[in-house]
Amino acid sequence: MNSSERPVTSKPRGICRYYNTPRGCYQGAQCKFLHGEAEKYSPYDTNKTCRFYANGHCRRGAKCWFKHVHPASSGTAALSTPQPEEEDLCSICYERPVKYGLLEGCSHLFCLDCIRQWRLNQGKAEETVASGVTKQCPLCRAPSRFITPSSCFYPAEHSKKAETIDQYKATMARIPCKHFETSPSYDRFCPFGKDCFYQHRNADGTPYVFAHGVEHNMRVSSLLLCALSILTTHSAA
Repeated sequence: MNSSERPVTSKPRGICRYYNTPRGCYQGAQCKFLHGEAEKYSPYDTNKTCRFYANGHCRRGAKCWFKHVHPASSGTAALSTPQPEEEDLCSICYERPVKYGLLEGCSHLFCLDCIRQWRLNQGKAEETVASGVTKQCPLCRAPSRFITPSSCFYPAEHSKKAETIDQYKATMARIPCKHFETSPSYDRFCPFGKDCFYQHRNADGTPYVFAHGVEHNMRVSSLLLCALSILTTHSAA
């Protein structure tokens, strides 16, 4: 779409952030955001819905130009999507999630930011990280290798959960892996190896397949760090 044809958004994020500031908006009449106008629906807004959101997850989130609504073209479709209840709050922050973080191993409900923070190793004790608890559900300790961002919450038994996870993996598989891309062509590297969701391709476009996955790489990394620590200790003695 040509930038001059970008539709007027009906959402608050469509109002220009610079219009009412001292510096003003340099784009003037050419700005694609609203200049002090009330929120409104254009025919484009009314008719165009985000197909990614309807399928379970939109990567653009609040920056998406299209409407985020759940499909309800039939009674069956409406019933197939779980509707949020009053008690559907994040089990960590106790707020209603804007975006959910689905765990593959259980049905506990978390917002994406909270569960990502839980799984980060930075700032946590070495014993905690080594125990593997950060890669488990905070409530039931069921292991989950990854988090799936989702616009809706689906319990483990819901068919849409598996579908949402598969769609997420398929989307990630089209994005080049930053670890792989920045590694030298003669010694390709990715800490997740064959378990990585992102794209690994040779220069000729053929898939690059690692022999090992993340668990093997973590064991090797731990052994190397241990050996380095011993060498450093002996050198200082």
